[in-house]
Amino acid sequence: MTPMSSHFISVVCAAVLACPLGVSAAVTDPPAAMPSAWVGQRQEAVSAPVKGLTPDQIYHILAAEVAARRGQMGQAAQHYLQAAELTRSPALAELAVRAGINADEDATAGRAMLLWLQLAPNAPEAQQLAALLRVRARDREGALIHLQRLVELAGGSGEIPFAKVVAVLSWVPDADERLALMSSLAERFPHDPDAQQTLAMLAASLSRYEVAEAAAWRALALRPDWNVPRLFLVRLRLNQGERAQARALLDEFIAATPNDQSLKLLYGQLLVDERDFAQARAVFEEILRAQPHAPDVLFALGILSLQLEDLAAANRYFTDLHATGQRQDEAAFYLGQTAERAQDLSGALGWYARVNGAYADDARIRMAFLRAKRGEIAQAREILQQLRDQSPDDAVSLFLAEAEILDEMGHADEARAVYEEALAAFPDNERLLYARGLLAMKRGQLELGEADLRRIIAANPDHADALNALGYTLADHNQRLDEALTLIERAHALKPDEPAILDSLGWVHYRLGNLDRALQYLERANTQIEDGEIAAHLGEVLWALGRRADAWAVWDKASAKYPDHAYLKSTINRHRLSQTDVQPLPTEVQQ
Repeated sequence: MTPMSSHFISVVCAAVLACPLGVSAAVTDPPAAMPSAWVGQRQEAVSAPVKGLTPDQIYHILAAEVAARRGQMGQAAQHYLQAAELTRSPALAELAVRAGINADEDATAGRAMLLWLQLAPNAPEAQQLAALLRVRARDREGALIHLQRLVELAGGSGEIPFAKVVAVLSWVPDADERLALMSSLAERFPHDPDAQQTLAMLAASLSRYEVAEAAAWRALALRPDWNVPRLFLVRLRLNQGERAQARALLDEFIAATPNDQSLKLLYGQLLVDERDFAQARAVFEEILRAQPHAPDVLFALGILSLQLEDLAAANRYFTDLHATGQRQDEAAFYLGQTAERAQDLSGALGWYARVNGAYADDARIRMAFLRAKRGEIAQAREILQQLRDQSPDDAVSLFLAEAEILDEMGHADEARAVYEEALAAFPDNERLLYARGLLAMKRGQLELGEADLRRIIAANPDHADALNALGYTLADHNQRLDEALTLIERAHALKPDEPAILDSLGWVHYRLGNLDRALQYLERANTQIEDGEIAAHLGEVLWALGRRADAWAVWDKASAKYPDHAYLKSTINRHRLSQTDVQPLPTEVQQ
């Protein structure tokens, strides 16, 4: 006997000896919760257990353990069952049931289950596994009996027993049967809101939205102060794409329960999804007044303030979050981001240095960028090279970051050398090829850039970004415009709402002289995202259409936000003299 085996037996024996002894071996009546299919199946009479363990009992326990260790779960189930019959131990009966289920030997599991229910009829785990066996046997009524008993043992209500019910129902392969079982169980608890809400959630997971909605409304009627059905009903509308109805329903629920913070939180999330960041922040500020130190609320307010370019507020919220002692790494990272946006490089470096955990690598990358901005390019590259050694799985992203730093600092040749090194280690990597191709295009090396992008497209014809980049470059250089249009249209079919691709479509149509179509695409792109290059293109098209005042309005707004955008500045400078052109007199004045 190995020491491990000896330890196992001592543990099991202790469990067996801890069970009440002297249970009558003869069972005259089955438990009330026993399925009808099992009624009449009685165990053979066995002698009442004696104090301590007999050699036969120890033998079957040890044989079960050895079989289980060898993966012979059928034999383990048989021996556990015999040990349970000899000892009258519920714990060993449970082991026999589980081993039988594991071995797909439902007959053995059924015998063990009967014994377990006799010994521990009020054990929730026994009722749950008994229901599972009846589900596997496709005995709906038997399963319902045990599921009902499982809920009753928990006091007839509550989320936990119904969660156990759902765990059993997950074994039912047929969706209709699963829903029918839950519906039948809910009918046995007509006044239990948890039963109705569980039915609603199961129905929603099966896309039976009408059933789900009706059950959730019943749950809310049974427990009017419960917010779970309210939240569920709003999310149900959202999942079906009915945002307006979800918003109206949420407004109604908040009006009825104005102090429900969960509903307000969902409202704030809905506003974020709609990109109404100012209103979303107002909602989260209201929540914060009720929960002054809630970490998740402080984090949301910090992110929203960054989105709104309110750096002072972002700094305040992230500082308060850091002071709570929770989510400190996230708070430190975003305090670094806030300081960086405020051009406080020393402050940003200080916060990034305090970041650990999941945000640590991102913080080190930002530190490398900031050191490069201060002219410490060698130190920046050293940081990234160390990160590559420490995180080889992230090597591609770190190569890309190093090359980007070098390119931004005006070291394009060294940037290309980094891409060469990276592609030697990761041949045909699409991200590296794409970045090297864009670098070549940016430097006017069109043939080199086109070669990299076509290499990507040859391996992956649906690479929308490569299709768009190649098409846009051709259009921007006024070359092979028909081919450029075809490439961009392929990208657009793959990503119809991507602003960069909409911009490219507008630009190629401008080059082709299709000004009205160009305007449509560029206005869509400009509505979706504020970007200096898109604004430059939109202004060009407006100018070509004779709408010079509108063009200047677009350029002025963009240049106020992006004063150092080189492409935008170049476009504006080309047209600046025309701003003083003498405009033709109106026709009636000429006459």
